[in-house]
Amino acid sequence: MNQFTKRLLVFGGLVFGFASFALALTQVVSYKPWGVPDSRRDDYDQRVAELDRQAIERETYQNKPRPSARAWPAVHDFGWVRPGETVRHTVEIENVGNAELNLRIRETNSDRLTAQLEGQQLAPGESTRCTIELVASRQPSAEPFEGRVTISTNDPLNKTVVLSVFSQQRKELVLPGAIDFGSHDMGQASTVDFLIYSQLAQRLNVVDVSNAAFDLQWVAVPEPIDNQTVGDQTLGDLSVTAASRITVEMEAKDYGHYSDQLELTVEIDGQEQQCKLDFGGRVRPPIGFYGPNVDRRTGVDFGTVENNEQHDLFVVVRSRADRSRKIAVLDIEPKELQAELQPLETDGSYRLRISIPKGCPYRRFNLAEQHGYIQIGDPEMKSYSNWLPVYGVVGDFDAD
Repeated sequence: MNQFTKRLLVFGGLVFGFASFALALTQVVSYKPWGVPDSRRDDYDQRVAELDRQAIERETYQNKPRPSARAWPAVHDFGWVRPGETVRHTVEIENVGNAELNLRIRETNSDRLTAQLEGQQLAPGESTRCTIELVASRQPSAEPFEGRVTISTNDPLNKTVVLSVFSQQRKELVLPGAIDFGSHDMGQASTVDFLIYSQLAQRLNVVDVSNAAFDLQWVAVPEPIDNQTVGDQTLGDLSVTAASRITVEMEAKDYGHYSDQLELTVEIDGQEQQCKLDFGGRVRPPIGFYGPNVDRRTGVDFGTVENNEQHDLFVVVRSRADRSRKIAVLDIEPKELQAELQPLETDGSYRLRISIPKGCPYRRFNLAEQHGYIQIGDPEMKSYSNWLPVYGVVGDFDAD
């Protein structure tokens, strides 16, 4: 046997061995279905098994007579219902198969939901009606009701027919979740208007709107129901019977975020009702910082710089609340930084130069919990001030 033949036989043996190993490996390795988490694997396997069973049954009954149920409409929305109201919906169920169809109400998912079949045996082509009755809850509920009626059949391919109904309960008084006065300056009143409405009452009258901690003015006027919108719906879509638009003007007494509750007294069909409504807002600091070097959340950042030269950043400073007030640099941290404030032509506007001087010793002030700052404000009234965060690292890094 020549050398070429020997090599060919060896190569063939290696290929055969590798193929045998790969085949054996495929027999012992199991692959998980792509995109199915382990927590849902049982559901996935059951669904696949059900689909396989249905495929086998479809093939089995392909040429055999069988019943088949078709329901229309299988989904119905009752819309807005009054507390305790009884509503009904009728569904037509037809046997579109070629064998007798047997029907039976198996269950409903709520004790407030009942269903009644007029007929339980249908010859091919016959139909019957299923009447679904819903008794709305007398307890207030913000969540929509979702009801299901399950009907068992003798159709081997579709053993159940599910009929679905939906509803939403009318409310005596609907308020917004909260109101936002937004951001505004000290000394500036902020105004917001909002809608309250009833889906049951014929008369809605706002008697009082108050809050002990804030000075506010308010006015309420009846709101026409036609074509007025709340979010992405009209008042007609919300089945509103009476509505009022309230406008509140309020002035906060200090800077920063604030939140509290409005106390409302509302007369509904002659009966007074007390309710509360969350509100919030923010009074901007009296001094603002602007410019391409300023991030509104983090301030200014020098980055990492060498101390062999001076480094400057420039920021526009504006006195928002009182443009005639004289302001100055009140404090600097770290102390090695330098800051100079020069007035601009516009009243209340200044140019702030922040500098890391040449020869500054090593300083690191670039952490959220350990950064620098420049405080700008009125030297005679320290509460009229604001802080500009400053970040950076400076040192003689070439020498290191």
